[in-house]
Amino acid sequence: MGGISETSRLQGRVVKILSDKRGGFISPDDKSDNLYFIASQVEHDKFETLKPGDIVTFTVGKGKDGTLVFANKVQLVSAEKTPKDCTTETRFHGHIKTIFINRKSGYITLEDSTQDLYFIAKQVKENRWETLTVGDAVTFTIGESQDGRQFANKIQLIDVEQIDQTDYPAEYISTPITCDELKNQIIEQFKRIVHTTSSSEFEDLTFLLLKNLGIHYLYQYDKRNQAGRADGFFIIGNLAVMYDCTLREGFEEYKKDQIENYINKLEQAQLTFNLRSSDGVQKKKTLRIDGKSKQVWIITLGQTREISDYGNIKVKEVSVNHLIWLLQERLNRDVIEEDDLALNLLSRIEKVIPA
Repeated sequence: MGGISETSRLQGRVVKILSDKRGGFISPDDKSDNLYFIASQVEHDKFETLKPGDIVTFTVGKGKDGTLVFANKVQLVSAEKTPKDCTTETRFHGHIKTIFINRKSGYITLEDSTQDLYFIAKQVKENRWETLTVGDAVTFTIGESQDGRQFANKIQLIDVEQIDQTDYPAEYISTPITCDELKNQIIEQFKRIVHTTSSSEFEDLTFLLLKNLGIHYLYQYDKRNQAGRADGFFIIGNLAVMYDCTLREGFEEYKKDQIENYINKLEQAQLTFNLRSSDGVQKKKTLRIDGKSKQVWIITLGQTREISDYGNIKVKEVSVNHLIWLLQERLNRDVIEEDDLALNLLSRIEKVIPA
């Protein structure tokens, strides 16, 4: 990158977002070293929307030794767009989500994203296919076919023990954390759900939030066969809830038929739905729900309120903000008993519903 001034405007791709550090790394198109940037240098307050793969332009700033090491005045050009039927040489980070042994293929989840990319065994470098396991950290390039589908290429397994912390500026290397700091960071990260504009991500983040609340009998329905159906279901104590997530305001008329369908399903003695396991195999799950207290939750960015009462089944709008508040209450409690969780969850939700 020699000869480039601090006013020159370059182009590259975001390759890593460090949400907790409010920064990230950009890989310049000229294949020079990655450049670090901070949120305040992302113009038009676009940091919250940035994700790996986004094309950006930027100027460069000098480090203490005079070398060009920082990206400044970062502007988003387009999100996750690559030329048709091509492969970018920019390397991205992610982890193995699913492996199909018989088909010698699988899916990789792009880091700091919910995007899953398909890959095949022959694209795994150094003959490491046989040693891959779900959860392994990898780097890869992204290709795009003529029909616009993206896939992972040139996959390399990362040896976690050999990650060099000198890849990060010294002031951003992880430092010890206190319990209170960790609790605050967990809540602050979940609060960012309200900025989500993707319905799919809102669904996934809500599922993660429910898991962190300590709900063990929690099921997220298979997205590939979900049109017109609920997003998930959980049982906690004597409470059975079928839930649906939406970012749409004024959803009641739009979801009227769906809500009636959810009620009809909960009126049955047992509930059967499709799940997809981590190895990609679809299977049916049947749960007995007779004798349970039953509710339908429409989880939104709005307010918690009771919508209707169909005899023994209540329909409620539940604010994701109130679920985050419940998590904060749970994290700050000194005693956590499984038997009390359902009662605590119900009582807290009831308290924020206007009489």
